[in-house]
Amino acid sequence: MSATDLSSLRGRSVVVTGSTRGFGRVLAGRLAGLGARVVVSGPVPEESREYAEELTKRGDDAVWSVGDVTSGTDVDAILATAVEHYGHVDVWVNNAAYETPGMSTLLEFPPEVWERTTQVNVLGTGRCTIAALTHMRARGRGVIVNVTGRGDDLRPTKFSAPYGASKAWVRAFTKTLRAEYADSGVHLVAFNPGIMTTARMDRAHFTQHSDAHDRTEKQLEAMTRMFGDPPEVAAEQLIAFLASGQAAKRKELRLINPVRIAKGLGGEAVHQAANLRDKRRR
Repeated sequence: MSATDLSSLRGRSVVVTGSTRGFGRVLAGRLAGLGARVVVSGPVPEESREYAEELTKRGDDAVWSVGDVTSGTDVDAILATAVEHYGHVDVWVNNAAYETPGMSTLLEFPPEVWERTTQVNVLGTGRCTIAALTHMRARGRGVIVNVTGRGDDLRPTKFSAPYGASKAWVRAFTKTLRAEYADSGVHLVAFNPGIMTTARMDRAHFTQHSDAHDRTEKQLEAMTRMFGDPPEVAAEQLIAFLASGQAAKRKELRLINPVRIAKGLGGEAVHQAANLRDKRRR
């Protein structure tokens, strides 16, 4: 990607929810560094303020807002902050998400895990999408990116049912609204960043132990080895997508594609061969 390719992002106002940690933090920082005017938001006000100040100190244009997407008041505040400082919102990225704090079968999860996942991933994404869509539709243009994830293709997400179900909902919701508002000038895009090697992924663990859990854990470790990338990779891909104007033509962007699969399988073959050599030497 050249600087010219990304120049269209300069001056564009962008909201990124959940932008104080993980992928959201990386994305907001990269966008600000490219000249976009960024609204940082997260559920902890102090973290949002500190990160926005960090970006402004390095010369970027960033402001912060309270940003608990389970609160309608906070979502209204995010939009109001963007309009107050930048006049409008060009791009809104719904990245805020809640993942189950551990892996287990559904009946082993406390009820509050299901409820919290639904409040953030379903209701929060929906609430933010409605706020952004209402604002952008009045202007006749804009891009809304809803971040999906494992489960959005309706494949079983064993031991993380609340999360997988919520991401399937996000993808269906996004595709439906894109069709409903196809002539509005507002483009809704579902973005699946694939497997990102973040601190949240490192904390994943099983709350119960069984042969089935152990097999799944080994599978997840292999999948992460084959297809996992740091969040910077997903951020660069989404930024290139936004800068290229492809949101007007493509309804979704998925980073696990045939090229990435081939690369991952090749890397896993090398890993397994190295393990076999080590065993032979012992």
